[in-house]
Amino acid sequence: MAQRYHHGDLREKLVASALELLHRDHPEDLSIREVARLAGASSGAPYHHFGDKTGLLAACAMVGWKELIAQLEAPSSAVPVVEQLQAQGQAYLDYALHKPGRYRLMMSRLFQDPERFSELREQRALAMRGVLHLIAQSGTAGTDPVVIKQRGVATWSMLHGYALLCLDGSIRPLPTASQQAEAVRLAMRMALLP
Repeated sequence: MAQRYHHGDLREKLVASALELLHRDHPEDLSIREVARLAGASSGAPYHHFGDKTGLLAACAMVGWKELIAQLEAPSSAVPVVEQLQAQGQAYLDYALHKPGRYRLMMSRLFQDPERFSELREQRALAMRGVLHLIAQSGTAGTDPVVIKQRGVATWSMLHGYALLCLDGSIRPLPTASQQAEAVRLAMRMALLP
């Protein structure tokens, strides 16, 4: 028998169920029926709350972005900029490698419609903002916002590519913690090139 939920609670339970299934299922293979069953809801509940599968996946991606942003919180400004950048890079890589289903979903091409998924685009920009601030603060990229953004994008791209290579099995065995830290250091050197 399906459990009775307040609509807000059911929405959260559906997202939690989908996130749980994303540990093993690719976003494209996620079954709405299985999400509803796991949440103890009717098979129509996800459609009622999210409109379609992509709407449910967008809600899951939003959870992922908020988690990542929380992990990227900059350390104290008393810490040197280089160490702050390395801490953010390590947090990014840790998130990708420890929550691969969520990370893959967040980075997927499902959310390309800028009008429908404007909140996700805002979260993505918010995640990058701390890195851009630190690059600007370092002074190595000058004051041109275009150059600062290029450095930030290049740095995150390097970490993103490394994370995906680890997740898809191209790098076997998985890098040790010290090897991951070295990859982060290399990426952050790109951000601080003179």
